[in-house]
Amino acid sequence: MKKGDVGAIIFLVVFACAVVFFPWTVTFTGKVELGKLTQGFDNFGKFTAHFPYLMGFFKVGLLATFGEMLKVRMKTGSWKVPSLIARFIVWGIVGLLFTFVFAMFAKGVGGLIGTPLWFGRMTLKPDFGDKLLFAFSTSFWQNVIFAYPMMLGHEWCNEVINHKRLVGGAEFLEKLNKPVWGSFIPKTIVFFWIPAHTVTFLLPPDYRVLMSAVLSLVLGAILTFRSGK
Repeated sequence: MKKGDVGAIIFLVVFACAVVFFPWTVTFTGKVELGKLTQGFDNFGKFTAHFPYLMGFFKVGLLATFGEMLKVRMKTGSWKVPSLIARFIVWGIVGLLFTFVFAMFAKGVGGLIGTPLWFGRMTLKPDFGDKLLFAFSTSFWQNVIFAYPMMLGHEWCNEVINHKRLVGGAEFLEKLNKPVWGSFIPKTIVFFWIPAHTVTFLLPPDYRVLMSAVLSLVLGAILTFRSGK
């Protein structure tokens, strides 16, 4: 085991502890104060609800960047990733998008269920079948509409970082790995991301982006996949 492996384990343990024993909470008046560590997970939810974009940026930025580092470690044996800060910022921006898009699709689908525009129903106290219908429907439309463009946009950002210059659309599309983007990525959306985000949308709203950040460990590996290696 290398030093980097030990550091990676420490990072994951610290991140998990930071969530489970989150020290700050937000009162009904919006004041941030120290809460009980025994209520850390509840504190985490309240803090996320009050600062959704800030938390979305750091949760996805940290875990997805770690996912990229893990992929490089698996390929090369080294944890070193060039332009790491730039990649973290890009993932943080993706986290901002996750925060907005998750809420947008959840509110949109939730508002349509039970109307003539949608099947099923949504009651004040929905049973598990209602919740599953909502979760699957939201995951389906979010992934069909948003997932592929987001992944493609992230890949373009990677190319800009790698080349240290703006990359034109024609040049970018010419260099795309066609088997990966024409077959592999769409299959992951259908067979992995739609089921995975169905589970995500079964969770309370304040923890959905956290779940997406955990899934970003996998997403980071997929987006850094290169079939030639």
